[in-house]
Amino acid sequence: MAELTSITLPQSVPFPVTISSILCRQGETVPKHQTLFKYKYWDYQDDPNSKEETPPKIRVERIGTYESPIEGEVNSINVCLSDEIAHSGVELCFIKEPCAHAVQYGGLCALCGKAVEDEKDYSGYNYEDRATISMSHDNTGLKISLDEATKIEHNTTDRLSREKKLILVVDLDQTVIHATVDPTVGEWQSDPSNPNYPAVKNVRSFCLEEDPIAPPGWTGPKLPPSKCWYYVKLRPGLEEFLRSASDLYEMHIYTMATRNYALAIAKIIDPEGEYFGDRILSRDESGSLTHKNLKRLFPVDQSMVVIIDDRGDVWQWENNLIKVVPYDFFVGIGDINSSFLPKKFGQLTGPTKKRKSIAKLEALENEKNSTDDEESEANENDKEASEEDDNPSQENDTPSSSPVDRILEMGGGEDNASLLMEQSISRNMSLEQQQHDRPLAKLQHDLDKIHEHDSHSPSGSSSPEESDGDKKEEEDEEEDNLLYDDDNELYSLKKALVRIHSEYYKILAANKIKSPHLKPDLTHIIPFLKSKCLEGITILFSGILPLGINLDTADIVIWCKQFGVKVVNEVYPEVTHVVCRDPNANSFKSGPTFKVRVAKKILPNVKIVNPDWLFACLSAWGKVDETDYLVESEEDNWYLEDKDLKKYQKGLESQKQKQINTIESRPRFDSIGSVEEYDLDNANQEVDDFLAGISEDDNSEKDDDDNDNDDDNNDNEDTDNDKAEVSKPFDSFIKDAYKVNKKRSLEADEDIILQQEVTSKKQKTQQAEPESEVDLDELEKELLDGFDDMEEANV
Repeated sequence: MAELTSITLPQSVPFPVTISSILCRQGETVPKHQTLFKYKYWDYQDDPNSKEETPPKIRVERIGTYESPIEGEVNSINVCLSDEIAHSGVELCFIKEPCAHAVQYGGLCALCGKAVEDEKDYSGYNYEDRATISMSHDNTGLKISLDEATKIEHNTTDRLSREKKLILVVDLDQTVIHATVDPTVGEWQSDPSNPNYPAVKNVRSFCLEEDPIAPPGWTGPKLPPSKCWYYVKLRPGLEEFLRSASDLYEMHIYTMATRNYALAIAKIIDPEGEYFGDRILSRDESGSLTHKNLKRLFPVDQSMVVIIDDRGDVWQWENNLIKVVPYDFFVGIGDINSSFLPKKFGQLTGPTKKRKSIAKLEALENEKNSTDDEESEANENDKEASEEDDNPSQENDTPSSSPVDRILEMGGGEDNASLLMEQSISRNMSLEQQQHDRPLAKLQHDLDKIHEHDSHSPSGSSSPEESDGDKKEEEDEEEDNLLYDDDNELYSLKKALVRIHSEYYKILAANKIKSPHLKPDLTHIIPFLKSKCLEGITILFSGILPLGINLDTADIVIWCKQFGVKVVNEVYPEVTHVVCRDPNANSFKSGPTFKVRVAKKILPNVKIVNPDWLFACLSAWGKVDETDYLVESEEDNWYLEDKDLKKYQKGLESQKQKQINTIESRPRFDSIGSVEEYDLDNANQEVDDFLAGISEDDNSEKDDDDNDNDDDNNDNEDTDNDKAEVSKPFDSFIKDAYKVNKKRSLEADEDIILQQEVTSKKQKTQQAEPESEVDLDELEKELLDGFDDMEEANV
């Protein structure tokens, strides 16, 4: 297909230049490398007539030529003799090519068959630059130009609109399946007398031959491939989910696992290829080793795409994303491909098991991991206290400083050979350890010990006065199997997808009547629908988040805010729910944390619930009744001394007053001059003094607690939130301005979505990005960075 190509001088030309000759005519067919133009320019050289040791420079005129980088017919000439060309990018002429090579495959043009991969020569022109977009799901090398991609996506969206479908991008691990390599599963499957046999009898399995990782510099013979057996549990309701979703969506698989693994899983969940076909994208061809990007599949238009994934961070929390509760059938296994993903240490990811014995087993593991994290944190704090420099790079002993994470910090995740090697080694080691350690067998052994202990404890014996319901509950607790499937996430997810599909085509129908050129956009529709689901709920997390984590960057907080939840870090009057771990679920029965007891005492209408309530709401896209999730404890465990409560309330009041005073004394920034007139040093010092005062209050409160309350071990669970939260009692005038701008930006974005529903042209308005819209000068940014540093130092 003929196409006009603009011809410009390359950047290597010594600009400015003047056109001295035009050696082509309109309508003439020129071969590649024919001279099109001559130009002259000024240069400096040593004076050849000078007899000095260092001859002076003289100005000389030189002549250059420009050859055609392509073949074709000269369509038009845009320059004249003596025209000065000051820079690259000026269009000298247009040449009509026989083929634009817009679709390339394996080094050949798929349209005319010409070889394109070796076409880069001394002219600097490269045909491969014309087709840079990978449109295939695999790594076959099919690439097309942006124009071709636009045409293809336009045709695709038109076809989907006629079929009344959208696009669904599906993750695999812990989204629709859960996998392990623990050989214990195979042994249980072959033993019908094993208590876990009913749970694993339908588990699927496959064997992969995987190439070993050769040591760096290895020159010996090729190492033989290793075989690994995988055991895969399908998420309950998956077959029905895929069948229903396929009626409304064209589905694609996008996984960070290897391609061989992805193809094996696809063969299990879609044996006939009727749902996904060959639309399978793995880490081997995704272009990134650590994150996912919709532009790899849909480079031009993502307005009809929905994503379902158990990880929001790998998508940078895209607006198209529906984060699902991770599927966790094989207790304690997690994601076997987590070595390919950013680490999430200690973060709350999903609900506890409904069976109390398994929940107790999980609590024991969490307590062990929490203790390890606290010891690591304590060691790190001691190390920092002994040094004058507070250097974050010294945290080499912490779990987050793995080889993969260090490579990420240094070089990113794109085409990084070292990262690829480290990820592969880390994954192989993880799989080998799982095969060797048999974690499922160990957990089953621990569960047997729990049952044995309960059966011999005084509370384990039944009394004649027990009701039939109590006996039934005890019988349920006596179940000996580790694995039990109580997941129903896909049933809720199906309803959400139906709702999104219905909303999209409702807007499309309205647009056809009033504004046919407008197209609905799921990057607006999905956030709008989610933002209304839990509006009016204000949550305080206590004893939930890892020690020292930034509240605003925690996954669970980001997830909650997407659904309209407000998250705070203190016991404020607007708190509607306190989310904390059930103190009766762990082995130490430490009782409610300090903030939980404060909320119980001063907020009569507050609901104190375990995290399962929150996950139930997020799954259901709506508020769930709290009755089954309320945290109960003995009356004595809720006791709170009045002096401790007054001290806490006094601290909150002092914090509030400081903020009010700062706002009242803050100048209005009507001009740059008013910013310069404000005493930023005094503001900085005021924050320092206030933070220091709060820290002293907390230290004295801790001393009082140690002296007056022997049961204050129960405050240990709140250490993570309290330490992180105390560091943020004060917002500078700049941060207040930031929040106001952020709120306005979000409100503007919401207005765009609302107007889109009534076919307003504002549907095309740029999506709100609060961080980039706040107009702060460099001085303000520097001060903000200083406040962030202070917050981290006080954690």
